[in-house]
Amino acid sequence: MTHQLVYGSDAIAAITMGTALLLLARQLTTLAGWSLPPGFLFGVGLFLLPWAGFNAWVSRQQSVPVRAALVHLVVDGSWVLGSVALWLFHRPSLTLFGVVLLLTQALAVLCVFALKLGGLVRPVFARR
Repeated sequence: MTHQLVYGSDAIAAITMGTALLLLARQLTTLAGWSLPPGFLFGVGLFLLPWAGFNAWVSRQQSVPVRAALVHLVVDGSWVLGSVALWLFHRPSLTLFGVVLLLTQALAVLCVFALKLGGLVRPVFARR
């Protein structure tokens, strides 16, 4: 799988999720059943818009700059850990929708993390 596909898909997912969070923060907070204010999801949506742009930029590069790859691994890893933490701390109040939303997007980001990590590590082993 080429980095253009991985980072391009990540850009599309980020712009889609970011837009949804900006437009539907209050409704999603209610549906998820957690005690966080809607501003939390709105803030995540705000983060995702420039993140989508960064992903799009990386997808258009000849190869992934190492620093960009490392930033992606840190952010994606933090996203997964943060999602699991949200699930753990808000589990008593979460609805089924909230659990599914948190865990499926965390799993999706974990898969993207693995693809990005593979793209960073693969060239190192190819040189041997």
